[in-house]
Amino acid sequence: MKKILIIAALLFSACSNEEQAPTPAVMEIKDLGQLATVEYTIGKIVQMDQTEDAWYKWGDRKILIKTRAVVKAGIDLQKLKEDDIVIKGNTIEITLPEAEYISFNMDPNYTKTEVESISGFRDNFSQKEKNEILRQGEDAIKRDLEKTNILQDASSNAEDVIRDFYKEMGFKRVIIHSTVQE
Repeated sequence: MKKILIIAALLFSACSNEEQAPTPAVMEIKDLGQLATVEYTIGKIVQMDQTEDAWYKWGDRKILIKTRAVVKAGIDLQKLKEDDIVIKGNTIEITLPEAEYISFNMDPNYTKTEVESISGFRDNFSQKEKNEILRQGEDAIKRDLEKTNILQDASSNAEDVIRDFYKEMGFKRVIIHSTVQE
């Protein structure tokens, strides 16, 4: 008789809609750290035309450099707090941190001078000048990121990963709230 009462009590508590504190197993998702869920490759062509920059120098100086950056975005699960996760029976509700840029990499192997034209008494472009042109290209790519949906895509993909994670843990219903930067 005692066994039946204990089992009934366990079943009753498991079926209740009362909020429960997240267990350590539920909070293990924080151990994943930064969860990169999207990767964009963005190319840029940067040019400099110094035809009329110095009236005392005869000739032209033009350069065209092609470069690209690989940008990864996702969410930092270490920012999750215990009150971001609410458990009610077999339902879990989680509020995710904002999506953010995780890495920005301009690989020198994908940087190429396409055109370099020097005429007259003009000097070749120095490495310092080429680096400055590349920095301008990097700034332009970062500005162009605002025109993409990378953060929205990262947030949406993170929701899918988190949903699957908690369903694998046995939750029947997973409710996710995410914040998207505008």
